[in-house]
Amino acid sequence: MLKRHSVFTAALAVFTAAALLSGCNPTPEVTGISPASGPEKGGQTVTISGEKFKEGLTVTFGGKNVTPTSVTKTAVTLTTPAGNVGDVKVEVTNPKEKKAENILTYTYKDTTAPTLTTLTPADGHAYAQETDYEDAIKTGIRQISAVFSEPISTGSVSVTFESHENAIMSGHTGTVEGETVVQGSEVTFTAAGDLLSSRKYMVSVKAADAAGNESAETSATFAIEPPKRVHRYVVQEGDTLQSIAARPDTYDDIEQWKKIAIVNADYHELNVQKPQPGLQLYLHWNE
Repeated sequence: MLKRHSVFTAALAVFTAAALLSGCNPTPEVTGISPASGPEKGGQTVTISGEKFKEGLTVTFGGKNVTPTSVTKTAVTLTTPAGNVGDVKVEVTNPKEKKAENILTYTYKDTTAPTLTTLTPADGHAYAQETDYEDAIKTGIRQISAVFSEPISTGSVSVTFESHENAIMSGHTGTVEGETVVQGSEVTFTAAGDLLSSRKYMVSVKAADAAGNESAETSATFAIEPPKRVHRYVVQEGDTLQSIAARPDTYDDIEQWKKIAIVNADYHELNVQKPQPGLQLYLHWNE
């Protein structure tokens, strides 16, 4: 009888010790996290609610260990680490690997605005006739492109111009019309026609990503330097005296067409209304 009592007493002691140990280090039970979403850069204070939380527990956000700032039996407070946009698992584990069965979800939101990485032409760039274009009107220069740090959903490019400081005639200003296309992380502006020489172009660019985060507006200036001034001009198909006078390498002034007519009045073959292609006209430079 005594032997049986001893065995029972020993078993009871083992059971009691196990129960006490289990009570001292229970498996945590998590019920929620608030707020359940925040910025991808992290730094947000969140609270995990539940029961049976113990000092020394660990929390992981998408596999990243986070040290809580506060632990009570029913609440764990911490600061979120940085993460990738999207959902991540949040797991709570008491000391001695007592992991909660319920896994929470936290959503990282895109709160980072795109930034401009490359603008072409670059701010301060100058196109020269000797290397970048041949004709003062048909320069072949039409595109402006901007590349951002991430894919963008919308982008805008606005372009205005004014006379180059070395232009034959000053006072030209206006807006460049064209089409803007967004693809991936790039926005491209294509002018409706070639950009004229003897002009400075002012560009303004901005964009937004799919989450609606807007970039800062970036401004830049580039120039197409004045071409060499000509004193003889060969009429091309479609030219008029007005279009010839407006060229940046002649007078850069449409009103000077009358001077062209006067200077070349002795040429009986000159048709003032429609000059013949191939005809060589003299341009008087003196005012």
